[in-house]
Amino acid sequence: MTFDLFYHINSHKIFFWLFLFTFAFQIFFWKETEELKPSFDIVPPAPNQYLVSALSLGDNEFLFRALATRLQNSGDVFAGFVALKNYDYSRIYQWMKMLDGLNDKSHFVPSLATYYYAQTTNKPDTRYIIDYLDEHSIKDIDANWWWLFQAVYIATNSLKDMDRALDLAKKLAQNNAKNAPLWTKQMPAFIGEQMGDGCLAFGVVQKLINESENGTRQIKPEEMNFMRHFINDRLTKLKKQNFNPSKCRKIN
Repeated sequence: MTFDLFYHINSHKIFFWLFLFTFAFQIFFWKETEELKPSFDIVPPAPNQYLVSALSLGDNEFLFRALATRLQNSGDVFAGFVALKNYDYSRIYQWMKMLDGLNDKSHFVPSLATYYYAQTTNKPDTRYIIDYLDEHSIKDIDANWWWLFQAVYIATNSLKDMDRALDLAKKLAQNNAKNAPLWTKQMPAFIGEQMGDGCLAFGVVQKLINESENGTRQIKPEEMNFMRHFINDRLTKLKKQNFNPSKCRKIN
């Protein structure tokens, strides 16, 4: 019997057994590899300044936009999403600092830090967000007072670090931005009151009264109403606590 004749007679059997063998091998391969997961970094290490310089090809703004989008979409892998608590926030901090090196005027990165990455359920990680917002804002408090306020809020409500919040609030109170509301000057009093520091609240009230009397700060009518309410409310609370301002050190 020739091979051609043998193949013609038994071809259906050959393909049947070949199919069974392939199917069985596929099941075996799947069982042996089902626990294997692809290896990837949720947030890869931030590129160093030399690599950034090489990648920019002289166009820092284009690279800033490309890398900022990369940071925004970190964790969106294999049609799935990674919880923020699983991110390496030390790397996120390095990415944000690197992006500020390309463009520290854009509000995109501080917005991403405040409204997205600060929402992690692993609250100790928010320290990195606070550090970034502090360092970003201190370059120009008048232009970035809003982000410094956000750092105060995160430190108070997420990290529960009142000492850090007070330090940031004092920096915020130094702003002279024309569009900054009066309460940015009063923020140390708000934090001090939560900490039970009556002297700090009294000092801020006293400073506001002095500024309004000597004209060092132009106060809008609507702000004046708020300031009166603020002062009366704080002084009433201090009076109920039998607060004695003579025991306070002078607050500049």
